[in-house]
Amino acid sequence: MFYTFLVLTYVISGVEIQDKTLYKNAYLCGDALPDAYYKIYEKYPDSMGQCIETDFSSLPKIKPKIRPKK
Repeated sequence: MFYTFLVLTYVISGVEIQDKTLYKNAYLCGDALPDAYYKIYEKYPDSMGQCIETDFSSLPKIKPKIRPKK
């Protein structure tokens, strides 16, 4: 699992705006996309919404335990 950005892109008065929100994984981003995108789409029909996965793991790093000395 990797951190994923929800990216909404739209144009206001000729200026491109990008709104980014970070999610813990692509599944959560995908669940949030419809609600977030349709709010923008109502006002800006040429807008775009997408989930972009990063290269950074969202899972906790697990270090191996040191073996006890015998």
